[in-house]
Amino acid sequence: MNKHFCKVGTIRPNLEKVSSLNDLEKKHSNFIEEAYNLTQTDSGLSDVLYHEASKLRRRISRLKGISSPALDAAF
Repeated sequence: MNKHFCKVGTIRPNLEKVSSLNDLEKKHSNFIEEAYNLTQTDSGLSDVLYHEASKLRRRISRLKGISSPALDAAF
């Protein structure tokens, strides 16, 4: 078998880009606050910010080990 295109085990995560849990929670609250502030003036950007906040919320819940039904109670 030719290993020319095989990247298994050769790709490492970029540890400089890995954020701490506190940083992710701050980003989540900033996205929510900014999206709320832009609701009346720019609804498209507000929707994008809410979507990014929901992606961060899922990442935070995975890091904390929270199951999906408990998500709404936690945030």
